[in-house]
Amino acid sequence: MINLTKVGISVAVLSAAFFTLTFASPIQIHAGFELLGTVEGKIFVRPINGPGSDNLTYQDTIATCYSAGYRIATLETQAQNDVVEPFTSGEYGYRWSWIDGIDLQTPDAFFSVNTGRNLTYFNWTKWGQRPLIGKDENNCIRISCNSGDCGWWDVKCTDRYSVICEVPVGN
Repeated sequence: MINLTKVGISVAVLSAAFFTLTFASPIQIHAGFELLGTVEGKIFVRPINGPGSDNLTYQDTIATCYSAGYRIATLETQAQNDVVEPFTSGEYGYRWSWIDGIDLQTPDAFFSVNTGRNLTYFNWTKWGQRPLIGKDENNCIRISCNSGDCGWWDVKCTDRYSVICEVPVGN
């Protein structure tokens, strides 16, 4: 025989725990965005596929992230890169995406629009190699996978792609 009182209490406790985890979580994904993952105190999101979601200039991406309370993703470690990279591959529709990093014609430096400092972590593709910083018109960073070569590309800021956004955990 099953003691319904104990079962009812267990269900109530589990339901309350689920409610707390689901609704009291500091992670809030805004309408029109999807969660990519969390790592090292950052939540990574991107716009859901739809009209215009893959047609943003670098400047547009900053406004898109900001309007939802996010900022363009600054990938500072391999672990952060590993969370984001699968979402630019064929399994997820080859969504080439902007990430934080702009070359302001300063020799040998990419600047973060989020932190105000030079980037120190990079994951250039084998095809993209290390870009000619300050020596061409490719001044912004795109993350993508092409024929199995996943990584970062130095591209024109007026090109049009999707974007990866971030927010620190707890914001």
